[in-house]
Amino acid sequence: MWGILRRYPKALLWSVLLHVALLVLMLSSVDWLIRNERLGAFENMIEAQMAATPDIERRIEALRASAPPPDEPPAEPPPEPPKTEPPKTQPQGPTPQQQAEIAAEEAARREAERQAELEAQRQAELARQAELERQAELERRRAEEEARRRAEEQARREAEDEIRRQVAEEAARRAAEEERRRAEAEQRRREAAEAQRREREARERREAEELARREAEEQARREAEEQARREQEARRQAELEAQRRAQEQARREAEQEAEREAQARRRAAEEARLEAELERQLQAELEEQRRLEMQERERREAEEQRLADERAMRRALETADGERRALDAAEQQRQAAMRAQVASRWVPAIQSRIRQFWLRPSGAGIGRETVVNLRLEPGGFVVPDSVRVIESSGNAAFDQSVVVAIYKASPLPVPDGAELDMFRDFNFVFKP
Repeated sequence: MWGILRRYPKALLWSVLLHVALLVLMLSSVDWLIRNERLGAFENMIEAQMAATPDIERRIEALRASAPPPDEPPAEPPPEPPKTEPPKTQPQGPTPQQQAEIAAEEAARREAERQAELEAQRQAELARQAELERQAELERRRAEEEARRRAEEQARREAEDEIRRQVAEEAARRAAEEERRRAEAEQRRREAAEAQRREREARERREAEELARREAEEQARREAEEQARREQEARRQAELEAQRRAQEQARREAEQEAEREAQARRRAAEEARLEAELERQLQAELEEQRRLEMQERERREAEEQRLADERAMRRALETADGERRALDAAEQQRQAAMRAQVASRWVPAIQSRIRQFWLRPSGAGIGRETVVNLRLEPGGFVVPDSVRVIESSGNAAFDQSVVVAIYKASPLPVPDGAELDMFRDFNFVFKP
């Protein structure tokens, strides 16, 4: 609203004046004294009252003049003041003149009543006519008010349409003006920027030229000063060179001595660390060697005990039945042949599987081999903590790498059924 007032003050003023004029016309057209009453209602009855009009007075005078003159009464003495006591004598009857006057007054009264009745009828007719005229005037005023209201509404709509049109035109004009101003401002800005750029470039060229000139002068001055300084510095350097050489020689000697001492300390520390590391490795290898030797000794003792038990059993069997020995020997040969055949088919596969997971340790020479004992479950899974080194390669790291590779290669390729029995607990020779 305030934006419209600032942009179009005249249009808003005309709109306000138009509404005020319409309000004044509406208030002035209303008859605030006329009640909405129906013609012929009880409230519209007229109360008539006879009044002595000049016409009635004239008629009364004419009647009095045409009446016979009454006899002259005798002269009466002037009236006495009334007494407080009522008269004792009876009053006398009216005279003919009084009767004539009374008749005239009665006729005049009747004429006046007739005239009053006619006047009342005339007043009632006038009131009816006035009511009809008032109703007609009210209808006319209503029609005029409706026509005026419609005209005002039409005028208001036309004014509002005109205002809207003017507002739209003004908005379009202002938008075009704003666009033109923006274009002009942009053009001026570009021109100003171009002028500033040209001025800046000219200023920069002048500054560059001035700077080059100053730099040339400064360079010449610096060169002269530098020449003098170099000559003075050469003399000072010649004096300081001897001192520097002496100090440098002393510093180098001190640094060399400190470096020799530091190297001696580092060598001693490194030798001590290497010796400790070698000692630790040797100790670990000795521990591992002792563990392996103990395992080998236990295995050999168990193997010797098993062989002794077998020899004793064999001797007992040989003494018991010679034919059975021959059969057992044949069965053993057959089983040995079968085991050799099964081993020739599955051991290379096991060897290849383990080689896929084996990593050669550093320091392990070529041509080493290790014999390990391992136990397998159905499916070729290695029983945890069942791999034991039976014959060491002479290098504990090599033996341990074989054990680790066996565990990583689990499950190993093995046969099913009865052939699996020979791989449940067997010795394996690993050659890389």
